[in-house]
Parts: sequence; C-alpha cells; structure tokens
Amino acid sequence: MLMRRQFVLTLILMPITFGIWYAAGTLFAAPAVWLCDLLLSNVYPGIVETAGLQGVEMTVRTQFGEIGGQILPAKEAGNQIALQTNTRLVSYSIAFYAALILASNLQDGIYKFCVGLFWLWVIMAFGLASIIGKDLLLMVGGPFLNSARVPPADFLALTYQFNVLLMPTLAPVCLWFWQLRGSPLWEALAEDIRRASATP
Repeated sequence: MLMRRQFVLTLILMPITFGIWYAAGTLFAAPAVWLCDLLLSNVYPGIVETAGLQGVEMTVRTQFGEIGGQILPAKEAGNQIALQTNTRLVSYSIAFYAALILASNLQDGIYKFCVGLFWLWVIMAFGLASIIGKDLLLMVGGPFLNSARVPPADFLALTYQFNVLLMPTLAPVCLWFWQLRGSPLWEALAEDIRRASATP
C-alpha cells in the first residue's frame, strides 16, 4: 500500500516539480556550474580558463583558439574557443529527486532534501565537466588529448555517456533510497523484499 502511494504521488508531483525546475533553471544550475568551474580549473589548468552561467547555458572559455581550421594556443590565435552546454541535460535530476522526496512524507524532509540537493550539485558538476571533456575532444582533438592530465579518449567518452545518460536518473533514486532508511516506507519495502525472498 505504501509503495503504491509513493508511486502515485510521485507521478502526480512530477509535473509540478518539473515545472518549478524549468522556470528556475538558472537558480538550480548555478551551484553546479560554480563547482564545475573549480573542478575544470584544477583538473585542466592549462586548457580551461573559466566557466560561467548565462541563463541555463554554461559557457566555458578555453585556452585554445582557431585560425583557418588550425587549433592553436589562444595567445597565438588571438581568439578563444568557447563551449556552451545546456545545464538542463543534467539538472532535471533535481526535479525528479524533489518529487520522490515530497511523495515519501519523510521526517525532517526539508533537511534531507537539502542534503540530497548538495550531493546532486556535486554529481551535476561532474556531469557538466564530462560534457566539456567530450566537446573538447571533438572540437580541439589532438592538442587537448596531448595536454597534461587529460585521460584517454575512450575514458572521456565513457564518462560522458555514464554522467549524462545514467546519472541524472540513477543518482536521485540512490539518494532517495539512502534517505528512506528508518522510515515506514523503508520498513514496508524491506518486508516486501523479505517476503519475496522467502517464497520458494
């Protein structure tokens, strides 16, 4: 009964939470972009200059430029390659997570939501960084791959697929399960699992 209630309430709440997420996209994306800027500046100090937010688009200015189709350091080229990424590719995890938490009627629900939101921002930062890594791989190519501390192309492609295709839906569910512990819904779920495992 509790699981059915959770499922139905989550479906009812999702249009509301997704509507709020869409209307306030910049607000929900800003902390993740700030964390991504710190991450990229430390991991790729000679490649990425800065990352910022314009609306829901994250703009990353690189240390590369382009002249006649040739990729050169920005100082030599006299221009900078800038990459733009739509933060909504990863930030929709917040709306999904909010619907799950609100439908669960957890004790200290606001506090738990804030804790989960912090972890989602961290995960989103890695997701945005992996998108930038993929874009640098495609647009800059060799000069990027040959730079210090840059992982192999296969690793960049794998992390992009995982962080963009799986994490925005997987992370909210994992956080929700973690925060269910000790709740009536958790006990009901554990009882259902015990009953199913005991059935021959």
